[in-house]
Amino acid sequence: MTLETLHRLLTPAGTDALAAAADLRPTDVSYPAAFDRLRKRFPADLARAALDQTLLRAKATGKFADAGRMLFTRDAYEMASGDATAAHRAKRFAPYARVADLCCGLGADALALAAAGRDVVALDRDTVMVALTQANSDAAGLPGRAVVGDALTFDLNGFDAAFVDPGRRGGGRRVLGVEQCEPPLPALERRFPAGFPWAAKLAPGIPREDLARYAHAEAEFVSVRGELKECVFWFGPLVTAGTRATLLPSGDTLTGVAGAYCDLGALGDYVLDPDATISRGDLLAALAATVGGRQYDPGLAMLTADALTPSPFATAYRVIAALPWDARRVTAALAEHDVGRLTILKRGGNLDADEVRRALKVRGTLARDLILTRYEDRLTAILAEKVGG
Repeated sequence: MTLETLHRLLTPAGTDALAAAADLRPTDVSYPAAFDRLRKRFPADLARAALDQTLLRAKATGKFADAGRMLFTRDAYEMASGDATAAHRAKRFAPYARVADLCCGLGADALALAAAGRDVVALDRDTVMVALTQANSDAAGLPGRAVVGDALTFDLNGFDAAFVDPGRRGGGRRVLGVEQCEPPLPALERRFPAGFPWAAKLAPGIPREDLARYAHAEAEFVSVRGELKECVFWFGPLVTAGTRATLLPSGDTLTGVAGAYCDLGALGDYVLDPDATISRGDLLAALAATVGGRQYDPGLAMLTADALTPSPFATAYRVIAALPWDARRVTAALAEHDVGRLTILKRGGNLDADEVRRALKVRGTLARDLILTRYEDRLTAILAEKVGG
């Protein structure tokens, strides 16, 4: 999207085009027909822009409650924080009256900070992103100002804290490392005064070596409805733990020391499959302490326990049978336990789930889970029943 196109969408004619496009309820398939109808009423470029926005708004409804009034670009939408993560993050900035949102993108975090009562100035080098942020802020009826500027040179005088969402795309692909961000995280850290409260949003797949390099920051891994979304580094007085795992929308949180030793022992009556925030944050020991669990293989981020202590941070399975992988033996176990519908989970080993399914003869009536994993240095099949669903 160009700045000129964005400005046209904000005119009365643009508002009418957006409303008319929404009435057509376009899809990727019906787009050509919808465009032919819309360009009879509006200039072709405005009709196309309105249809593009309508498709993006439809995709964004699960991410933004107010998507129907927001404006997007495809890249900005994909990289933006959703309502849940932005609102969660804004809570930690509560002690700070004036916050700078650097590399603001389409303004999701600026909006959340403003909604939480912070005085926000949003900044980006991209003039289109600045205009998007201002438009989305105005549409939401929130205060705040968006300006063009550089995150590395913007004057922070008068600001109490800052949030940064550096670009994580390079050469047309997403980047994970702190050096590949734009601006790079080390350059950002150098520009803040010692002890200044700030945070940076990073990719959830950030390399382990970068996590170790920034052990002085708090790394928070956040998932939304079971999907790992992001990692946030907190600095200065915003640090509250070593590593944190957070589940949204519930707000459940677990802290601990990344990579701490976890007890190792025999397979028990239950197997627990941790949420991705636990495995990515290397918080298996912290979770084990809350559920009375232990690892059954030192190389797998999986736990076992003799009794069940439910946790929002793990999916629990009751062990029915565990046996070394052999298609005939597993088929016999399935028949013995009247299993007719099977969900296969790969948690270690290199077997292909589709090949396993084809190799097994399943003729029973019950639905069960088959966990293909490693135990006692061999590939093992655990027949199990998910607890609570």
